[in-house]
Amino acid sequence: MTDDWKKSIPFNVRLRVFIRDWYIKNVYNNYQVFRRKNGWADSDLFRHILIQTNYRCTRRCSFCHYGLDTPPKNVDMDDGLFYKIINQLSELRYSGRIGLMEMNEPLTDKRLPQFLRYARKQVPRAWFFITTNGDLLSERKAKSLFDDGLDYIYLNSYDQKALNLHLTLINNIDPKYRSKIYHIDRTYQTWWSSRGGNLKQFYKKAVKAPCDMVYLVMYVKPTGKVYACYNDYYDVNEMGDLNKQNLLDAWFSKSFMDLRKELNRSNRDYSPLCAQCDYIGYHSLPRIPLSRRIRWFPHR
Repeated sequence: MTDDWKKSIPFNVRLRVFIRDWYIKNVYNNYQVFRRKNGWADSDLFRHILIQTNYRCTRRCSFCHYGLDTPPKNVDMDDGLFYKIINQLSELRYSGRIGLMEMNEPLTDKRLPQFLRYARKQVPRAWFFITTNGDLLSERKAKSLFDDGLDYIYLNSYDQKALNLHLTLINNIDPKYRSKIYHIDRTYQTWWSSRGGNLKQFYKKAVKAPCDMVYLVMYVKPTGKVYACYNDYYDVNEMGDLNKQNLLDAWFSKSFMDLRKELNRSNRDYSPLCAQCDYIGYHSLPRIPLSRRIRWFPHR
């Protein structure tokens, strides 16, 4: 692996990221580990919820499960279930992050605009984003999604053709929307996450350390099942079922609490997925405006 790609990143950005990561690893994360080991975090609510509404994707990338395995048979999340989840977030006065995707391409779901409009109305304090490969994105669609309530788009360019199209889109779009698109040129990238050890060609040595993922992120698959981690491609750590439970019952389920307890002890062998995981144990959640992230400093 080469570090040449780092040279293309402005120095001030690299410095900011270095300071942020140092603070998270050496100060913030150590404090959170202390809180969790002493049970002070047992009542903490997730700060980030991923609601994956289908299993479709337009690509079969080598650094993704979909490129290595036969993609799962598509399941579209039931409309009623989606609205039920959003209504519960509304009741909680949720003000964290809501990602309407995970192991899929969110723009393949034609219901995304109506889902966004409803969610924005019901959970006005939340921060909505999607991550997309941009294959189905146009200037018109981007503007429409932002008008429907989306706060941010993470736009990945995986090849030169996509890069050219995405740069043109960004240059042509109204400046008030341009600032809401975070473009990532991945045409040069040769390193990737192993997704909890599932992608063997990118696998690094498994670690024995506490994990903060189970305190920060709730991941809901299209079936309504809740999993402890968005790297759980093979449905190893099922924590609940929102068809039968509400969000809080799933988040504070015995399965989830037991897993957190063991991970606090650095006992990743408790779960077959965690036992192979090379995630080092601190997480930088997606960027969020200062007005909405003060309570979560230092996450950008």
